[in-house]
Amino acid sequence: MSDIFHLIADARGAAFEHRFEDAAALASRALKSMPTCLVALRILAWSQLELDADEALATFEKCAAYDPEDALAYVGQAIWYQKHRDNDSAVSQWVRAWELDPHNQAIRRALVKLTGELSESPFADAISLLRHGREDEAAEALRRLRAERSEPSVALSLMSALFAAGAQRDAFDLANAILGRHPESVKAALYVAALEDRAGRTLRSREVIARA
Repeated sequence: MSDIFHLIADARGAAFEHRFEDAAALASRALKSMPTCLVALRILAWSQLELDADEALATFEKCAAYDPEDALAYVGQAIWYQKHRDNDSAVSQWVRAWELDPHNQAIRRALVKLTGELSESPFADAISLLRHGREDEAAEALRRLRAERSEPSVALSLMSALFAAGAQRDAFDLANAILGRHPESVKAALYVAALEDRAGRTLRSREVIARA
């Protein structure tokens, strides 16, 4: 396990030094041992993007599958689409990134540069409520939104809002439902594992962690 941590650290260092071929190679080696390691996957995705590799898009998509709330996974996809002159797809990904991180000025500027404005977004509004500690309002807004939008990012945000608002049983039930539909979701798996452990079901908790 320590060898993998060293590989990831070396990959991160190579990326910071703009040695993207080395970073990609090191991250790929780490992923052979830990295929779901998000840190290694993110390093690989950004290195591939810097190297103009076509594989970058699929790697960013995999990042988003494991962590649907990762705004930077959608930023990476947006940049990839812009490089390939597909502005419609780029706008779609910039919007998703902005909704998940509505106060990020770099994301806002990139989106406005392409569209000329920031559109209305109930999802972005709900995330803002959650970030400002208004969990009950955020949970109510996200409940309504979930009836209209089936993306796992909406469900995961609702899960966080419910947990923060003290509705832990509802959060646990939702985490189980998300994990059933999206078994690759790391956050849902961690929630289920933590709540199973809290209930004294240690074996079940370990099983969920192992699967993640």
